[in-house]
Amino acid sequence: MDRKAFADSLNPGRAGYLRDAGLPRRGLAAALQTAPADGAADLVARALEILAQETARSRPAQALRRGEIAPIPPGPDKSAVKSIVPAARVERHGLEIQRRVLSDGTECALPIRYFDVQCLVATFLAGPERAAELLGRTGLQPVVQEDGKAVVRLYCIEYRKSDIGPYNEVGLTVLAQAPDEHEPADFVVDLPVTTAVANRAGREIWGYNKFVAAIDIEKRDKTFTMVLRDSQNGLICTFEGARGPSVPAPPQDILTFTIHDRRLMKTAIRVLTPFLASRGDGFALKVGTSTHPMTSRLRTAEIDGAQPVLVHYADPFQSLLFPGKTL
Repeated sequence: MDRKAFADSLNPGRAGYLRDAGLPRRGLAAALQTAPADGAADLVARALEILAQETARSRPAQALRRGEIAPIPPGPDKSAVKSIVPAARVERHGLEIQRRVLSDGTECALPIRYFDVQCLVATFLAGPERAAELLGRTGLQPVVQEDGKAVVRLYCIEYRKSDIGPYNEVGLTVLAQAPDEHEPADFVVDLPVTTAVANRAGREIWGYNKFVAAIDIEKRDKTFTMVLRDSQNGLICTFEGARGPSVPAPPQDILTFTIHDRRLMKTAIRVLTPFLASRGDGFALKVGTSTHPMTSRLRTAEIDGAQPVLVHYADPFQSLLFPGKTL
């Protein structure tokens, strides 16, 4: 089995997302271009070159004034977008360049650029009835694998440099399908973060179910530890273990579902760097005693004490978080 086929088998339903070639190799347009590189090292080098335009300390508003990120003009005319992104992709995935102003007056340029990141994604299998309970009244259905199990993922992310500053994040998601949508996406059940600006942006722009929490992430060689605590220092969960032998997996873009203003939204996250994929039996998740609702939802998923079937790890990890599209 070649590398692409193996990577596709590790990420059912995700392979081949958003791959269009022929875009100009300049600035942000280069970041949107996904022509394959010769190997993992080339992919990392290309991503570093693309995203080296500005350090994470630069304000998005300054980037806008310098013309590095072009704002979308008001109204329905998307001609500025079409000059960079094919119209079909704009309509289908919302890969637009925008500027948003948050409720506190903070300007936020989209896509948000994540320059220097450590990312670990653990994939668990759960009963479909449990996954459906986590999806609630969203209208989404869990994607059931050939073994009859649904897919639950735990994202553990350390954003060291980004357009909105450094912060940590933990995501609990369910792979789901929406009516009339042929591509599945991760419905975001919970997404705690460590800063107020990340919390505000995620809630106001995408409807991510965020809350501010304490998240400690440590990595030493192949050993990885994540500890998540609520605002009262109650333990929500821990995830720790050591990665075993791994194989390279090419960049796979991430799609998410959220409920924003009572409507279903689908968002594309363009991933620019490859992962290392390994078995997950060296890790375990343990649910704590916090009274936060996320603790209860982790128990609903029945992954307390469970080992993931797969672990994907990347450092450096780099990505672009685009505005979502309301379905």
